[in-house]
This record gives sequence, C-alpha cells and structure tokens, in this order.
Amino acid sequence: MKVFGKIFEVLETVIGESPNPITPAEISERLAMNRPTCSRILRELTDSGYLLHISRQKGYTTGPRSAAFASLVRYKNQMMDKIRPYIKDCAFKLSQSLLFCELNGMDRYILCHYNYSPLDIQLKKFSYRDLFETATGMVLLAYLDPAEQETIFRFYKKNHLLFFPDLQNLSELRKAFDQIRRDRIFVRDKFRTLQWIAAVPVCRNGIVTAALGLSAPAADVSQEDRKRMIQEVKKTASAISAEISTIESAG
Repeated sequence: MKVFGKIFEVLETVIGESPNPITPAEISERLAMNRPTCSRILRELTDSGYLLHISRQKGYTTGPRSAAFASLVRYKNQMMDKIRPYIKDCAFKLSQSLLFCELNGMDRYILCHYNYSPLDIQLKKFSYRDLFETATGMVLLAYLDPAEQETIFRFYKKNHLLFFPDLQNLSELRKAFDQIRRDRIFVRDKFRTLQWIAAVPVCRNGIVTAALGLSAPAADVSQEDRKRMIQEVKKTASAISAEISTIESAG
C-alpha cells in the first residue's frame, strides 16, 4: 500500500502543476522522496500513458490517460452540481476566496474553490495535510469523535506537521473544538500568510459533513467587513446544507 501511496503522490503532484511540466528534482524535493524512487515511478507512469516526458530540462506533464480518466470521474456529482452556484455567488459577492472541503482520513480535500480576491491562492493539489492550521480543517476536526481527534493529532505531531501556534497540544485543541461547536464557526488571523480566515460547518440532514471556508487579506478587511462576510458565509452554508439534505444520495 505504501508503494501505491507514493505512485499517487507523484501523479497528483504532476497533475497539480498541469499544464506546466515539473522536473523529477522538484517532485522528489516536494514529496521528500528519494530521486531513484521518484524517477522509477515517473517512468512507470509515463509508460502507462498517465504522464508525458517533455524533456530532461522541463520534466513531466499529464498524459492522455490522465486526461481520459479525469473526464470519466464524477465525485458526488449531484451534490456538487447543487452547491457550486452558491459558492461561486458568495465568493463573487464578497470579492474573496471561498472553498468547500471534506475530511478523508488525515487529509482535507478541496472539492470546490472560487477566488475573486487579490490573494494569489493557487491550489495545486486535490488534498492537503493541513487540518490543524486551516479554518476548514479545524471545523472538520471539531465534529469528530474525541478518539478520532486524538488519533489524527498524534499522527500530525509524529510527522511534524504544522499547527496554529497557540494550539499545540490536545487539551488546547479540545477547548478550541468545544468553542467551534458552540459558535459554529472558527475565525483566525493567520499571520504566516497574512490572511484572515473563517470557516463554518455544512450539514446534511443535521450531520456535519463538510466545511465552507473564506480567506481574505487581513490588512484590507475591517471589523465591519468581517462581520458582513461571516453573515454571508453562514447564510451560504445554510443554503448549501438545505440543498444537499434534499437529495437521496450524495454520490
């Protein structure tokens, strides 16, 4: 299974850069993977048609099999068709970045993203291992069983993944999770990226299944702006929750 994981990591990295090529050196550095393993996986994916080798200098890009495969894949198609207009309209109305996320295992999956802000937000991957340093990640974690929260926390700590500076241990995090469940929102100035971020839960038939997150330049949004944005994001999350609760299957 570890081998399959590495193969998909390499494939997702190349797809995330598409249509621009990426070199083996860049891939191996980004994934902390040794060069011989990375090069072998790239050759296998190229031989299978998932990647194209442009040149030694430029590296690899997506191949015809990846394009054909992507055109066939539909994830929760009925649900996504319903929610995309709401997310796009809210992002456009606020002139900011808005994304819709789900939790799967240890990762945050971004299923929909619209950016109308001056922030240069480039999502080059389908999933991110950043649950404890993002607003949507914190909201998704808050509604898990405490045992699941602890398992994910210990995995992140063991692998030296990033946390919010003031939320470094499990007791601090559980207080934050309690607050999220009470307020049904997580808000933070993220000084590392100079962003103001906020996220609210999205429910299907009363059960939290996703999170809707907002990013804005922290220096450019006043307290009044933030209040207005929170109201709009909450309203959009409520509308999405109502929509996805009407469908028989989220798939």
